[in-house]
Amino acid sequence: MEQKQNFDEFKKQLLEENEKNYGDEIREEYGEDVYEASSDILAGLTEEKWRRSEELRIKAEDMLQRLAPSGNAQSEEAMEMARLHGEWASIFWENEEYSPEAHLAVAQMYVSDKRFSAYYDSIVENGAQFMYEAVKNYCGKFLK
Repeated sequence: MEQKQNFDEFKKQLLEENEKNYGDEIREEYGEDVYEASSDILAGLTEEKWRRSEELRIKAEDMLQRLAPSGNAQSEEAMEMARLHGEWASIFWENEEYSPEAHLAVAQMYVSDKRFSAYYDSIVENGAQFMYEAVKNYCGKFLK
């Protein structure tokens, strides 16, 4: 019971931080309905799903760190990294349904928004660009 309470408090804190840091921006850019739907998904996330998301995020970021220096965003490993990244992102999407269009849009933010670029570039030099290129290549299999 205590572990569930701790996780519920953790989610509450995440929701409060998201509201404080991004609430106005998301509402302005995407509307209230999108913001509320996103918040509802996070609020309904189970601890198991959260742990899975963290496993996927860490694995994809470890691969990014290892693969980006090669510059080969079309390799099989880069495609696997992009797949894992898409699986991670899907956890936070409605019905956890993968969408190559949404995945590509998220990756585009990594190169167009300095906050995301800074995050991925802190993992490895040119990390944001490499992740974008790998996701673009991966999504290209679905968007033809």
